[in-house]
Amino acid sequence: MPTLKDIFVLLLVFYIYPGKCDVLYLQAGQDVSLQCPELPSGQDMVWKLDNKLLVTIDGKKGTSRKGPLFKQNKHYTSGDNLKITRLEARDAGDYSCPKKEFRVHVVSVFADPGTVLLQSSYVKLRCDGVNTNPVQWLRPPNGERYHETKPEITLTSVTSKDEGQWTCLVQGLKINITLTVVGLQTQENIEVPEGGDVVLTCSLPKNTPHRAVSGKWTAKHLDVSFGTTDDKHNLRWKGQNTSKVLFTSGQLSTNYDIKLIKVQSTDAGEFVCTVKFESGTELTASTMIKVLPGTSVSGGKVVNNVKGQTPSEGPWTKDVYGVQLWVWIAVGASSVVLIGLIISTVLVQQRNKRMKKRVRKLRSMRQPLTAKDYCQCNRSHGEVELAKQVRPVPIPRQQRNAHNKPNSYN
Repeated sequence: MPTLKDIFVLLLVFYIYPGKCDVLYLQAGQDVSLQCPELPSGQDMVWKLDNKLLVTIDGKKGTSRKGPLFKQNKHYTSGDNLKITRLEARDAGDYSCPKKEFRVHVVSVFADPGTVLLQSSYVKLRCDGVNTNPVQWLRPPNGERYHETKPEITLTSVTSKDEGQWTCLVQGLKINITLTVVGLQTQENIEVPEGGDVVLTCSLPKNTPHRAVSGKWTAKHLDVSFGTTDDKHNLRWKGQNTSKVLFTSGQLSTNYDIKLIKVQSTDAGEFVCTVKFESGTELTASTMIKVLPGTSVSGGKVVNNVKGQTPSEGPWTKDVYGVQLWVWIAVGASSVVLIGLIISTVLVQQRNKRMKKRVRKLRSMRQPLTAKDYCQCNRSHGEVELAKQVRPVPIPRQQRNAHNKPNSYN
């Protein structure tokens, strides 16, 4: 039964001083400025955190006296304003000045054990800094409301549907966190001609932070199992290459492919890849092989009976510095052609320049015709002397005979 004193206190809080305390929900890492109402001239400005002195500013002299909670490069004062930078969980609390109070909640979201999760594992999402207030969680992919409203929720046996952005929504503040779900990458169905070879793919994304400690392939219909060594720091296939199976050489990390040779109809069935991690979580993925009587295939890394190797495992697809060999060859051939075109273009341009230069030179050597080339009337003295030396034109024979004939009248 509340006493009269309790009722008086409640009335004092809710009616006499309405709106005196501002409640703020802020994301960790951001800045906030708390503004105190203007004080009478000469009155000291006193800021407190959880009723402990933060800083006092003398109203007359303007000097400040800092308390033990005041942090350099963290708290800044300017007039009636207190600024707090790079909010952390320890900055949450009740701030007060002479005429106002502020309740600051610093909210952050965490995922335990992390944001990169193995498929079928669990994760705890926690919205810190909200105390017991209800929280609305929004789940991927379209921001649908999650059925729980507690500050901490647990997702068991996560799948690809849980991958994406999760949002903690409290008092209008939204804080996001993104989950990534890692699973084995393999092919569900592969068709292979009888007598051909096939690669069974089983790999992890290269950016996963989880370290595998073992891996294996099993086929119950054949009663066989291909496993790795027990050395966690130098994981390799335990088996040796046989007339039936080829193993990847070298240390294993994210790729657990194996190759079946000369597949027969009895090999058709389900092959299961299993990878175990340090946390104890195991991932499994299965591949169903169908053996065809002919050489026509569809899907999967398969070869026909003639060539005897898969397209993805041939010599042209060998990885060189992370890129297949045929890509390097194509780039090299393209580069040679491009260089040849550039050289040809340069040579043609140089040839054209030489030809243009030669034409200009020939044109400059031609002399224009003058009047003396057409008329010899106006000759100089030297030209006249030269003309005299020109051989005379021969006299016709008849004229010569008439000139030599004796005069009969004499």
